[in-house]
Amino acid sequence: MSTRLLLPASLLLLVAFTAFAQQEDSTMSWLATGPATATYAPDSNYVLSLTGTHSEITLWQDRSVFTNFFDGLHLISLDLSGEGTDGSGNLHAPKYSNLSLFYSLGYDWYLASFAHVQPYVAYGIGTVAFSNTYTASSGTITPYEEKTEIADWGIYGVNLILEITGKLWLGYALNYYHETQTIEFQDNDGSVELGSSQTLMLVWNWERVPIKSIDPKASFWGGR
Repeated sequence: MSTRLLLPASLLLLVAFTAFAQQEDSTMSWLATGPATATYAPDSNYVLSLTGTHSEITLWQDRSVFTNFFDGLHLISLDLSGEGTDGSGNLHAPKYSNLSLFYSLGYDWYLASFAHVQPYVAYGIGTVAFSNTYTASSGTITPYEEKTEIADWGIYGVNLILEITGKLWLGYALNYYHETQTIEFQDNDGSVELGSSQTLMLVWNWERVPIKSIDPKASFWGGR
């Protein structure tokens, strides 16, 4: 089985297991952002580093309180760019963006009653946009207009989430992308290999806060 098929197969296996095991869920959502990396290879002899931002909205993550397995739905945006000169003196200035919807599965280790360590895998599909400004060593500038296409890709990594208050938590994520996308222009082809990102997470816990019982003997001001 190829690595491209291995990730969806793993997700389907975990979906079947968690669907069987889950009886009651604990739900959270988060906003996350941080630096991301990739590489652009216009040919086999030159590789250009791309840097940018990973932005994420996790619509929900449901965690079984019985098995600690979870699944989630995420909207992830990548914006990457770079600039460099190859060995022939040609300047490349590519820009890459990706907006995708991801489904994730993983396991939650709950440590010391306040920390969550979550290894996970995710699979998504979305819209990719790529453009490039190519300047030949002779000084001729060729702007390649933005191209868009639909692509699927995978992510795996780990989240560390700390329960700061009853509802608002903070987290850190280390994400590794699994995708190499071919970029085809009329006379200037190449490929983008997605790398990794590190994000800070602002997490909201959707669990219901228990309502304390009212002591009928207590006065309005708290005395008796």
